[in-house]
Amino acid sequence: MRTALYDDHVRLGARVVDFHGWDMPVWYTGIKEEHMATRNAAGIFDASHMGEIWVSGPGCPEFLNRIVTVDVAVLEKGKVKYTFFLNEEAGIIDDIIVYCTEPNKKYMLCVNASNIDKDLAWLRAHKPDGVNIDDRSPVTAMIALQGPLAGEILGRVIKFDYGALKRFYFVTSDTPFGEVMISRTGYTGSDGVEIFMDAVHSPALWSALVTAGATPCGLGARDTLRLEMGYPLHGNDLDETTTPIEAGLKFAVDMNKPAFIGRAVLEKQLAGGLKKRLIGLVMEEKGIPRHGYACEAEGASGSITSGSISPMLDTGIALAYMDASIKDGDAVYVVIRDKKLRARVKKPPFVKTNLTK
Repeated sequence: MRTALYDDHVRLGARVVDFHGWDMPVWYTGIKEEHMATRNAAGIFDASHMGEIWVSGPGCPEFLNRIVTVDVAVLEKGKVKYTFFLNEEAGIIDDIIVYCTEPNKKYMLCVNASNIDKDLAWLRAHKPDGVNIDDRSPVTAMIALQGPLAGEILGRVIKFDYGALKRFYFVTSDTPFGEVMISRTGYTGSDGVEIFMDAVHSPALWSALVTAGATPCGLGARDTLRLEMGYPLHGNDLDETTTPIEAGLKFAVDMNKPAFIGRAVLEKQLAGGLKKRLIGLVMEEKGIPRHGYACEAEGASGSITSGSISPMLDTGIALAYMDASIKDGDAVYVVIRDKKLRARVKKPPFVKTNLTK
């Protein structure tokens, strides 16, 4: 599968790879260069492989409240919330973002590209009569413009008051590129927006933003940027064997709302039943921690779920699941090519960024 921006990626000389069945750019000039461009100026990412599922109709909030972990019923128009689909054991089917377009009537769910079919099946299996589910993923493009100059660059292309839009809110706007939904969100830890639009018009907007100064970035920089912030990746750090509490994402779970799938297990974990948790690690010896590498501490063991070299710190950083008794500041040894290299537990984010409220 290819996004509407595929030809632009090829024209710009991107190295294209297979990502969950999609031909996607992994880099253009290099991961470190693109990473630093996003931290210091502005990077632009094609996220059009992500899924956009619209849910509407009578009983919509009650339906969504049954299958996500936040209280959808209290969301105002334009509000954005990070949340989860959980199975009966509170395992994470997917981590998603909910956009309230019409309170109590219509919502958009942005889901992970590899989970679109699974999420659609989950929604349809639980929906009551009268609720409509519309998958608009094939006709929707998503462009992420991230970095301290994102607002300035966007303003050169679209008449838009960037400073008036608060984080985790969105607005809909008519532009020369058609109607777009501009969301003050992102997956990099830097300021910026994510723009949803008709896929047909996305190449023109992409080209205009690049001409205005945004640096094209691939999946490689997207991964190192999110890792520096400790943002989890579904399939690596989150899956159906892990819960939001174990992953340190309790902020995206509202235990005060009516019952939802997986709640009973989360209640037990919050009451003291946690056996493992996701931790951050910073290498103190030279080595690159990779997904799947074993890690050990006195009386505890675990494995790396995400790891790389931080371009900002120029050292190895990682996320790992280990025994819940492991504390911030503890020494942990990562097994790299049969050598045990010392790392230190550190709660993410690993770096400070320009992210504003």
